Amino acid sequence: MKKFPVEASLLLVDDDPNIIQVLSRILSDYSTLRFATSGADALQLSKEATPDLILLDAQMGDMSGLQVCEALKADPALADIPVIFVSSHQESELEVAVLQMGAVDFIRKPFNAQQVLARVNTQLKLKRLSDDLRRLSRIDGLTGLANEAAWAETLARESARAAEAGQAVSVVLVEIDFFHSFEALYDRKATDACLTAVGDALRRSARRPGDVVARLDRERFALVLPDTSADDALHVANRALRAVETRDIGHQGSTVSRHVTCSAGVACLDAARRGELTAAGVSVVDALDAAAARALEAAISAGRAQAAVAAPELPTATAADVG
Repeated sequence: MKKFPVEASLLLVDDDPNIIQVLSRILSDYSTLRFATSGADALQLSKEATPDLILLDAQMGDMSGLQVCEALKADPALADIPVIFVSSHQESELEVAVLQMGAVDFIRKPFNAQQVLARVNTQLKLKRLSDDLRRLSRIDGLTGLANEAAWAETLARESARAAEAGQAVSVVLVEIDFFHSFEALYDRKATDACLTAVGDALRRSARRPGDVVARLDRERFALVLPDTSADDALHVANRALRAVETRDIGHQGSTVSRHVTCSAGVACLDAARRGELTAAGVSVVDALDAAAARALEAAISAGRAQAAVAAPELPTATAADVG
């Protein structure tokens, strides 16, 4: 039987080491096999490195497989992991229950090796198709960057991750200066080429694997920079603005330069301010996004082609009480 590409990552979960050994032999051609003998370990391993597929025992000591599956589906970062349940029980009610919970398949013990391989391969192929569709729905068609929906999801995810790790997260909003004038002066082909070039310059300026660059609307872009201080984020923003100017895209409608420039707003949410916002009942994501927007407006008001920084704000009344 033809095996699925070796880059697929499987997590085998069973409180019986003998069952894990059997599955490991059947699935030995997959390059990444990880194991958990408890529900808690399964959840932790899934958070550390999201698997492509989980084979999950329905009955375990600390947490049942159904409880583990319920926890997976409740976590937005893990909810899309396909889960195949395995069980020695023959009751159809259990199979119906796990499928209703969101499992993709059910395999009974003792295992038939060819059946296990066939079902695992099928689910991994379906996952690849689903991932491709999801990726295409999250990409801006012109620039190839993440789109606004992907940006919002990324910002929420990285804010939550930063809170858990006690780290800072920064946002940079970037806007092409006098873009409406550019559209009025140049044709559609030149306009699209300008947007593509700016997007590429920004992407190349975000050099770490975890940095995400998105296009939010016609002339506005954004960067999410995990574990990045305000000073470092400002450095990235200035590097991005220089990268755009280096492209030397002619712009006769600009009053600050003969070529296309951008303005940028930078905001950083560190652990201290996160605690203050949370205590005040403020959405840290909204506060971070609003601060970046204020900073962008400040950069534009100051003459454009530059970056400015603003801190996430507490509600006015709360800030006055603190003061």
